[in-house]
Amino acid sequence: MENNNKNKYIVIGVIVVILALVSVPLMRKFRAGQVVDNSANEAEVPSGTKTFSGTISAVNTGCFADGVCSVTIDGKKIILVQGGLSVSPSPVVGRLIGVNSVGDLEKKIGAFANVYAALTPEGDYTIYGNSDYFVEVVMTSDK
Repeated sequence: MENNNKNKYIVIGVIVVILALVSVPLMRKFRAGQVVDNSANEAEVPSGTKTFSGTISAVNTGCFADGVCSVTIDGKKIILVQGGLSVSPSPVVGRLIGVNSVGDLEKKIGAFANVYAALTPEGDYTIYGNSDYFVEVVMTSDK
């Protein structure tokens, strides 16, 4: 009898974890408000997207542990890879140009890059949603 109750608690715990993992992306999707920064080095493109250029100042490789991988260019965070569970099969994602992988970006801090990406509701940018989106490293760093 005790073993049966223990199994029920384990099953309930697994269900709660799965629901939490699925609900976080959905809550982000429905969060209201977009931040639009009209800096001098940005160009408007189709609604909800931006092109801009700048210097790579940080790289986050958290997606290697089911998190988010991103690059920061001139203070703007661009989401490259989102880990964890996905409610849709194989999302459409843009590409990295000038490097082979997200991990290679860590060696490019200080390099110049061009970006074409979508705005997120949180005010960041993402290369998810269109295969034409990109982050292009065009000049290498001395680091």
